Amino acid sequence: MKKNLSRVLRLLIILTAAFILTACKKLEVTADEFVEFTDQGYDGIGTSKAEFDYKEMLKDVKDKMKDERYSAARKILKNVTLTPETVKDVSNGQTVTFEWDIDEDDIKELEEECKLIVKFNDVEHKVSGLTPLNEVDIFRNLNISYSGYNTIGTIDYAYGEGYVEYTFDKTEGLSNGDTVKVTASLDEWYKDSYTDLNAYMANMGEKPASLTKDIVVSGLTELKDYDPFASVSLKYSGMDESGTAEISTDWSDSYYYYWEYSLDKSSDLKNGDVITVTATVYDGTPIEEYAAKYYGLKIAQTSKQYTVEGLVVLAGTVADIVPEGLEGLTQAGKDAIVSLVDGWTATDLVMIEDLGTVLGYEEDYWYTDKYIPYVYKIYRVKTHNDKDGEFSFYWYASCNNGVLSDDGTLTIDPASFDCPTNHYSSWWGVSGEAFYGPSGDLFYVGFDSLESLYKTKFEDRSLLVKENTVNEDAPAAILFPENGAGEEPEAGQTGA
Repeated sequence: MKKNLSRVLRLLIILTAAFILTACKKLEVTADEFVEFTDQGYDGIGTSKAEFDYKEMLKDVKDKMKDERYSAARKILKNVTLTPETVKDVSNGQTVTFEWDIDEDDIKELEEECKLIVKFNDVEHKVSGLTPLNEVDIFRNLNISYSGYNTIGTIDYAYGEGYVEYTFDKTEGLSNGDTVKVTASLDEWYKDSYTDLNAYMANMGEKPASLTKDIVVSGLTELKDYDPFASVSLKYSGMDESGTAEISTDWSDSYYYYWEYSLDKSSDLKNGDVITVTATVYDGTPIEEYAAKYYGLKIAQTSKQYTVEGLVVLAGTVADIVPEGLEGLTQAGKDAIVSLVDGWTATDLVMIEDLGTVLGYEEDYWYTDKYIPYVYKIYRVKTHNDKDGEFSFYWYASCNNGVLSDDGTLTIDPASFDCPTNHYSSWWGVSGEAFYGPSGDLFYVGFDSLESLYKTKFEDRSLLVKENTVNEDAPAAILFPENGAGEEPEAGQTGA
């Protein structure tokens, strides 16, 4: 019996030691082996969730732990979580990482009190099983149309998707063949609830095949070539160096009245001058833009140059007058003065001075493109009588029968000339080309001043003066009835 008792005691000691060793040994587990993952939703906007199954962990170690250690471990582990709990907007194949949310003191307590060593390693998870999004062409129902003319066309659209806003990088000034980029974005109405178009469509299990699309403009009406000067010409009138120009048209252009034409020069023209005519629109819009927009016309040119031609070429200087004719007119005028004063009983002729010549032209009353040449010889006549003493007045002799030759010279016939002789009346007092002298008793045929002669014969008639050689300050040729032309009279000699 003693021997058996000894053997029992030794067995109890061995079992007790084994129990104590087992009871003191720490258990080791890895926490990430007890994590469950859930992936759901659509690819690209799915969610990935990680959950720690602490109950399963404790189930594995329950048989190896005393009840009190188990209860303590359970109390700590049930509060352990993973951060983040859920990852949003994930795609298939994406790797997401979760970190453990547990206090270091709790880990220490598990080890020291519960004899449980738990390894908390960061958890990585590769997402899978999300439903693929259905790719949709969001431009499939977009109806695009073009209007207007080539180079100035416009673009319009209708329909499309109600949740999409379509924008174009160019909507006007279009030409056939232009490429226009259309961009799709989420309509403003939905932006309070969704960040963008992708997010909105993903909610419906869809995604856009593309957010942009290139379209090629076509079908715009071609502009019609048009020259605003096709029916326009310039009409020239007047004399060379003083001509005028104005617009003329053959009225074959039905669009003529829509444009405004301006000339950079329209007066004081000479043959060979170049005039630029510019076509514009009345409201200031560029004519190319206006014509294309409203009439479908492509302007060939906005300005055109014209060369002045056909102006009447007239003798321009006194030197162009054939000398024989001018000399004959000079003599004829002198003779007329002598004859005139000879008829005055109270007045003697003292001297006749040739002051010079005036060459001018007057527009024909009946033919506006014709001009009548006028040649004037201007004289200063000195007389003497008892009433007015020595007195001077002005006189003229003129021809308007000149003929222009091809070489530009002017031939006049002095056999037919005009002078003040027959241009006065004294029935009710002196009028016309005559005046009373200083005493108020005698009247003289002619002009009391050179200015009044000019005004009457040139200014009032709008005579175009080409050259005037009259100069009162310069020595003048003297014509006297008793002496040769240009000779000074002898002292004391008077008129007839």
